[in-house]
Amino acid sequence: MKESSDYQPIDQDGPKSSSEMEDDMLISKHRSARSQRSRRMRPVIALAAVLILAVYTSIVVSVAWGMAKESRRHGTRFLKSPANDYITYESHVMEQWEYPEDIRYFGEPSPEIDRNWHNIFEHQNIGFSAELMHEIGREEEGIRLPDGTYFGSLMKNIYHALHPAHYNLDKLEGSEKAMFWEHTDHCMHMLMDAVLCQGDTTVLTMKWDENGARPIGNLTSPHECVNWDRLMEWVVPNSVDVFADGVLVHPKFGPLFKDGKPSKGFVDSLASSGAGKVNGVDQ
Repeated sequence: MKESSDYQPIDQDGPKSSSEMEDDMLISKHRSARSQRSRRMRPVIALAAVLILAVYTSIVVSVAWGMAKESRRHGTRFLKSPANDYITYESHVMEQWEYPEDIRYFGEPSPEIDRNWHNIFEHQNIGFSAELMHEIGREEEGIRLPDGTYFGSLMKNIYHALHPAHYNLDKLEGSEKAMFWEHTDHCMHMLMDAVLCQGDTTVLTMKWDENGARPIGNLTSPHECVNWDRLMEWVVPNSVDVFADGVLVHPKFGPLFKDGKPSKGFVDSLASSGAGKVNGVDQ
């Protein structure tokens, strides 16, 4: 093929003109400068990436921690309870003992102490929905009340066991005495289980005893406690007087209470089972 007289191939191996050499030098300088700028920018870019990642991580952790604290403060329970929405937490310094001028619960028995304990346990018996009973799968083990709710309890009391003579418990004999101590042991185990269940992680700081060369606990450390007044906002309106006539009706022995007192069928059933009474209240 004959080449056109107007076209002359570039001789790649031939000598370059001065203008071409200048162009090559400019391109080389440009590439060198760009390479240097790139090398200088690498640490800056890496640092910026680390800072962005740190800020992002901080935001995520902060939001997650804030959500966790908020949900914890307002209560998130693993198991279903009709009172879960009324669980809130607060910082509370526990009373380690009661002073003589302010005895409310643990002094020698008195009408005032009995009244204070009564106020705590007055609403211990509650009625909760059939829907919840179905959800926890306990219909076959439940007691349905006349209004369609199910019978439940939230509290235990063992104060009477601390003063058996005052409450005539020292006069119990035979099966009644055995039943009383079985009941007391049961409540003590429930109390122990409740302590283990809650798993209080409050750190009690230590300090030096002014009257002795030994460390003692700082009992003013605050604990994370359920707000009792808030819980009672659900408990009180949902409490049930199970001693009222016709509320508790056994499928075999009939109504357990008549005129506010244990019915004959209830008393006979207790006698046949070997159970007794504690302070006039059947156990």
